[in-house]
Amino acid sequence: MPLPIGGTIMAKRKEKSWTQEQLAHAVGVSAAAVSKWETGATYPDITLLSPIARALHTTVDELLSYQNELSAEDVGELAKKAASIYESKGFDAGWEFCQKQMREYPNSIPLKFQLGNLFQSFMLLKPGLGKQEMLAYYRRAADIYEEVLSGGNPNYNYIATVILIGYYAMLQELDRAEELLEGLPKAKVDPDFLFPSIYALRGKNDEAMKLTQENIRRYVPRISQSLSVLCAYSREYGEWEDACAIAGINCEMEKLFDIYDGLAYPDMIKVLASKGEVQKALDVFEVYVQNILELSYDYSGHPVFNRLDPEPKDPSYIRKVLAQSILMDQEYAILKEEPRYIRAVAKLRKISGIISVERLAQS
Repeated sequence: MPLPIGGTIMAKRKEKSWTQEQLAHAVGVSAAAVSKWETGATYPDITLLSPIARALHTTVDELLSYQNELSAEDVGELAKKAASIYESKGFDAGWEFCQKQMREYPNSIPLKFQLGNLFQSFMLLKPGLGKQEMLAYYRRAADIYEEVLSGGNPNYNYIATVILIGYYAMLQELDRAEELLEGLPKAKVDPDFLFPSIYALRGKNDEAMKLTQENIRRYVPRISQSLSVLCAYSREYGEWEDACAIAGINCEMEKLFDIYDGLAYPDMIKVLASKGEVQKALDVFEVYVQNILELSYDYSGHPVFNRLDPEPKDPSYIRKVLAQSILMDQEYAILKEEPRYIRAVAKLRKISGIISVERLAQS
């Protein structure tokens, strides 16, 4: 990678109002040598870096444009660029970009925190991803987040710990997962549930109602995820009626709150398909596909969430990921010959970037 040292030397020289000849005299080289440095034709000899830095009243790190820490804005821009590369160029390109940035800025805890977990959102973009390869990515991510924890930054410790617990559960390293879990603070009361009362007593009714709505919006997905876990256990043990009832409750909750990017509908489809109730599974599948196509994070029309601002999520990207998750999920195979399934899937392919599951499997 070319070093921008020539441009730095020129800028620092001009700050001192020096000519090339003056800098050359100060460090004991010819003016032609300085000219070649500044045009990028050559680099200074390594033994000259300290004399050049002293002459220009700077440091060798600055001369080499070495940046040990990144600003919050820099980290944010790199995270946006990484997400863009993942989406536009594929998983491998995005992963390599993130690894390269973390190698370039090894001391930036905020950068590791932002980039280390990004891969999970884009794993569906990697065709033919096997279990062992997937676990290798989780292993690398776990190492990155252990570095975040060892950095001791209180702004990241709690969330990094929660993320690591999930990673170690995925890696079946349960002793470390339990150790981290036991180290989390035992919160007795969530202050966000108490603030609305304080706001209301102060007459700040708008703030009280908005925070109450935020609490509901935050906890509905958690309840949905817990219901999905219960459904998975029931399916595993062949308790199909319980599984169907739990999935049904989850679907009804999503409909009540107009939140359709969770696990409820896939659970219901798979339960019905496993029970052999194919037409009912297709009924739910068609509804789920339509919900994906119409997915929005603007809740202004919902009475429970009408005080909330639209979430800063890109619905087009979420639609794409949900569509891909369906197209790549083998548990839908029992439906794939059904005309209704084929018609619904055709709508998903238009937004997923996947032409066909068969071609994906061959790539």
